[in-house]
Amino acid sequence: MPRRHVTRTYGLALALASVGCAADGPSSGPRHDADATLTVVRGELEEHILLTGELEAADSEDLLAPQTDNWGIAIRWLVEDGAAVKAGDRVVELDNTAILEQISDLDLAVIKAGNELASQRAQSAVTLEDKRFEVETQKTTLAKAQLDAAVSPQLVSRREYQQFELAVRSAQTALSTAKDDLRAAKDAARLDEEVKRIAMGKAQRKLDSAEEQIDALVLSAPRDGVALVGIHPWEGRKLQLGDTVWPGLTVAKLPKLSSMLVEAVVSDVDDGRVRPGLTATCVVDAYPERPIDARVLVVSPVAREPEHQSARRFFSVTLELLDADVSDMRPGLSVKADVLVARHEDVLLAPREALDTSTLPARAWLDSGAAVDVELGSCNAHHCVVLAGLDEGASIRRQPTEEAAG
Repeated sequence: MPRRHVTRTYGLALALASVGCAADGPSSGPRHDADATLTVVRGELEEHILLTGELEAADSEDLLAPQTDNWGIAIRWLVEDGAAVKAGDRVVELDNTAILEQISDLDLAVIKAGNELASQRAQSAVTLEDKRFEVETQKTTLAKAQLDAAVSPQLVSRREYQQFELAVRSAQTALSTAKDDLRAAKDAARLDEEVKRIAMGKAQRKLDSAEEQIDALVLSAPRDGVALVGIHPWEGRKLQLGDTVWPGLTVAKLPKLSSMLVEAVVSDVDDGRVRPGLTATCVVDAYPERPIDARVLVVSPVAREPEHQSARRFFSVTLELLDADVSDMRPGLSVKADVLVARHEDVLLAPREALDTSTLPARAWLDSGAAVDVELGSCNAHHCVVLAGLDEGASIRRQPTEEAAG
């Protein structure tokens, strides 16, 4: 989460004139002394909450930490935040020491896999030649047996003739077995070679991936623009040299300056008060003379810590600037946003200076000096809505000095 200040209450929002948008409703007028009387009137009261945040580009090109075999990787070099860069300029360089060490091992693994593949091919070639020689031998044996069996039975004894026929059948069986062995040897050789080829390809891909990772560790600007350093997600600060980043984290970005948003925060104690669609007036601290109309665009559904292990929680609020000239504004400029969270019309209003809200119920002092209990609704910096206890036109005075001391 970017560095931002704690969300103020709506009373402070109205008290700070720098916002350029004070709460409407009957003015409390100049300061009164203790004996001056004030009047309960009917009018309108607005509730405001002051948010603080900063300008952000509505769209940007993010430079993300690449995927590597090592989950976390340190930043070795980083462009200065807000520096102007040209397309192709180095913006971020991540530490490549571990990958360089891997490349040496992977290169050896590729060589070893290649040697094993070559050895397997040579061994398979020898085995196949032996099997082919056996086939040729059995062919010769069969031919000789067939030649012997071609002798006329009248020229040899019956026993010899039967032996010739048996030799033919045996030679045929041996030839068939030799051919089967040759086919099996070819299949085995092809399978063993494929296994070694796959192992070599795997080793080569790992080497290629490591070499690509080396190149990916240098993040360059995709176009001309202004480079902004990313935010550390746990500590709410800009990333620095030596910080460890992980794949997918935005290390830097090049914002498109044609459209801006306001990224602010609201304390979890005001949960539900700021809602999408509410109107606001924003003042960029660098341009206090140019208030900008805005509208609440998004409120995060879950409160987050501003930094690691913080006891505070904040909701992120995104405000859309309406018809604003942002040509001379840059992301990161601090902004105050005065959000109108509620408007109460035709209600009884009592000046706050005539009310004692430290008690329950609150008290007011009539012009006669008598104290009465009053039920109050919403308040701003100057007035509170009276729900019961006072009538329209009633004269009240500021809290007596002795009561205040008490």
